[in-house]
Formats: sequence, structure tokens, C-alpha cells
Amino acid sequence: MRIKLISDILDFKELEKDWDRLFRNKNNYSNFQSFEFNYYSWKYSLSKSDNILSIVVLFESQNIQSILPFYIDKRLRLRFINDIHADFCDCLTNMDIDFDIVVKELQSNFKIKYFDLINIKNDSSILQKIIPSYYKPVSSSEYSILRLEKGVFPENYSKYKSKQKTEFRRIIKKYKEKTHEVIDCNISEFPFSEIKNLRRSMIQSGLRKNSYLPDGQLFLIEKLYNKGKIILSIVKTDNKINAISFVIKDAIEYLIWIDLFDKSKMINIFNYISLLSVLSYEKSIKINFGRGMYGYKLYNFLPFSKKLFSLRIFSSKRYELYYNLERHVFSFLRGCYKIFNK
Repeated sequence: MRIKLISDILDFKELEKDWDRLFRNKNNYSNFQSFEFNYYSWKYSLSKSDNILSIVVLFESQNIQSILPFYIDKRLRLRFINDIHADFCDCLTNMDIDFDIVVKELQSNFKIKYFDLINIKNDSSILQKIIPSYYKPVSSSEYSILRLEKGVFPENYSKYKSKQKTEFRRIIKKYKEKTHEVIDCNISEFPFSEIKNLRRSMIQSGLRKNSYLPDGQLFLIEKLYNKGKIILSIVKTDNKINAISFVIKDAIEYLIWIDLFDKSKMINIFNYISLLSVLSYEKSIKINFGRGMYGYKLYNFLPFSKKLFSLRIFSSKRYELYYNLERHVFSFLRGCYKIFNK
């Protein structure tokens, strides 16, 4: 096994062909493991700050067999590329890997306080083929799944009782004057300016913080849309967009990734109902509601949940001590803030 570390964007670009080959070899990868998601995440967002690209490439007989899409942030944490916005993180590999050798190679070339690997599925390649059993990942988050049979929504999901169905009908009636459409790059150009207007409206109304959906992330989403990896679910009144969801289309499922919406009550739920109705009308589907167990998704749509895991590997006991001390101090300060602001 030969190791090469990639820290330059030009070398990153050269990986595209092999990256795509590894990506296609396993249908369990999400589009968060695609070359486009990682490359454009780095180009438009992460490269603009004090981050260090540190992709690990593993060769066997001169052929690339594994790609570990890492970077090091300004706090010297080794992370998956764009892990904050990737609901599911993983590495691409065709073989089992001696991860301790990878760790030593990274630590000999970069200053790393600790590995901070998050949003990992239980059946991921990094847990099944890379991380040794003596490293103990911990449950850190959840995501939710809804499987719908081909048919008319919501009748095609047996868990819905009359209460849910009545509520769906009420919401549909409430917004019957609005139009809903599902579009992709073959139907329409990416509505960049309309999305920015809706984002601005959400920030001004207090629905989101000023840092929400920066332009770099929008450029990434536009690239994924133009590559056919994202479809848009849109609710409109005349030509004005009231709600829009970015839906990642994977080989086996649809993942509702990011939502924007105006202040109309339950307009986002109406968008979800309309989307599920369209997608499940002609075929059975799996809808992934993504990371985070949001109450409105659980209460309205009754998906089932699965765990996500995280793993921290410290370079020294000193860094582990600093991390735990920082975490306890932050927890104490947060508790004091809550008490004083009651």
C-alpha cells in the first residue's frame, strides 16, 4: 500500500476520474461522497479560509484504491471536507486499510491536534473497512427515512392514521391557489436570484441568521444542480417563490437537504406534501429527511430514525485534556447564560 497526500487543488482536480470510478463501485455512497460535492466545496468555500487540504490517496499496484477526503481546519482538527453541510460523511475504498499507518502519515506531514470525524453511518466504508475496532465511535446524531409505496400520497403509507391524513388535506386546501413543481437542469436554469431573494427575506424576518446559506454554498448547489445531482421542489404564487427545497437525488433515494421558505404558515410542510405526492405517484421511493430529528418532520410524516456516529482521535493526551476542558467550560458558560436569561 502506497500513500499520497493531496494538498493542492490542481492535484485534487486530477483525481476526478479515479474518484468517479470508486464512487460508482458502491451504491451505498451518498452524493456527499461524490467528486463534485467535495471539489466544489473546497473551491468555493473551504479554500477561502485558513484550511489545509489533506486528502489521503492509497495505491495498490499503481492503481488508486482508496480516497479519504480530509482537510485540516484553522483549529488544527482533521475533518471530512464540508462535514458541516454533509449529512453523511465517508471515505471511498475498494479494500481494507491499515488506518494506523494513515494516521502516522498524516501526523508526520501536518500538525493535527485531533481527528474530528462526524456524521458517519453504521454501514459506512470508514467503519466497515478502515477504522480498527479499538477506536470507539459514539452515537452523536440521527437521521430519518420514509419509505413510500407507489400510489397516491398519503394513502400509500400505512402508518398514517386519519389524524395525519386530515391534517394533510387541510394544508393542501389552505394552499390550493399555489402551484408546485419539481424541476431539474433539463427543465430550467438554476433560479439563483430568486433563491437569494428568499434567503434575504428569511434573514430579515429572523427565520435564519446572517450566515445562513452563504454564496459559496449556493455556488456549490448550483454546480450539483447543473450536474443533475439535485432537483428543486418549488412552491409559487404566480411567479414568486414561497418555498424551495434542494433535493439530492441518489441512486436509491431522495434526500431533502436544504429548505427555504417565506413566513406563510406551514408552507414548508405543503412543499413536502406536494413533493412526496409527485415522487411516489409513479414508483415506490425512499425519502431521506436528512440529519437532525426535527419535530415538524417527525410529527407530520412519521419517518423512522437511524443513528449517526462520530469519532475523535487525539494526537496526544495533552490535546485530549484541552478538548475536554474546553468542552466542560463551554457547557458551564452555556448553563450560566440560560440561568441569567430566564
